[in-house]
Amino acid sequence: MKREILGIILITVLILSGCGRQERVESKNMEQIYADSGIPVKVREIAPRKFSQELPFTSVITGLRQANASSMIGGIVEQIHVKVGDLVKKDQVLFEFPEDTPAGQLVQAKSAYELAKATFERMENLFEVGGISQQELESAETQYQVAEANLDAALQMLKVRAPISGQVTSISVRETDGVQAETVLAVISQTDEMKSRIWVTENEICQIQTGQNATFEWNHIILEGKVTSVAMAMDLTRNAFGVDLVFSNQQNLCRSGVVGDIKILTYENETALIIPRKNVLKDENGQFVYLMKDNRAVKSYIETGYDNGSFEILAGVEPGDSIIVEGLNLVYNEAKVKIAE
Repeated sequence: MKREILGIILITVLILSGCGRQERVESKNMEQIYADSGIPVKVREIAPRKFSQELPFTSVITGLRQANASSMIGGIVEQIHVKVGDLVKKDQVLFEFPEDTPAGQLVQAKSAYELAKATFERMENLFEVGGISQQELESAETQYQVAEANLDAALQMLKVRAPISGQVTSISVRETDGVQAETVLAVISQTDEMKSRIWVTENEICQIQTGQNATFEWNHIILEGKVTSVAMAMDLTRNAFGVDLVFSNQQNLCRSGVVGDIKILTYENETALIIPRKNVLKDENGQFVYLMKDNRAVKSYIETGYDNGSFEILAGVEPGDSIIVEGLNLVYNEAKVKIAE
């Protein structure tokens, strides 16, 4: 019985030993295959390409010039002559109040005008027959002119006009609404050019200059623009620097008041050598890449510039070099490599 057990144990040990030897042989065979035919890799040829660095922000955009159309008096809005989106000219009538609006004092102004007019006409007749002096006639004429001006002012107070030429971008009342004096009834914007102000940190302000190109994107619409003003001092309430931008909107594709993404182009190189960040390795001596030269992996240390997800390479590679982009976990310096099929 003991002999049978010992036999079984011996057979098991021999089987396990054989498996271990087989695994070691297979591993050695794979290493030998790599040594003989090369580690399979994929490469990409380095060629000059455009490289840019941008600073992203989110901000609201409005018409370059924008003005409020406000009521001069309080009362009921009787008529609205425009709608949002309409193009208007300066001094065009947008809203009207009823003539009997108490705050307009039109009734009193009309009465005073009619009285002054009648008085002046009567005084003219008297002057022609020598009944009054020249001074008395001139006094009556002055009172008539003042009453006429007061009537015209009362009429104007019942009408709200466009302060500038542009597009009606918002209306805040409806007909029959009651409003107070100086209530903003509409906003008029000149939207062929749009403006935005962003707030940037002290680290970002060092990268921004007047004249830099910028874009504003909203709802898949992209406007081109430039930085027009850069604050020289920090706003202490925001702990940030103000930067103004202006964008072209000649086709009125973008609406005033919308929030979108702004990108400021802070750096551009038309002929940069670029390597994706995932293909750049690092050791105690610095950053490096593997180049394929004469079917060998050659370790090349590099000097990098700006980083936008890919590195701008300042030194360490040349146009035409083949950089290894796949198989990096297998290669080492001077390893034999081949292009993977």
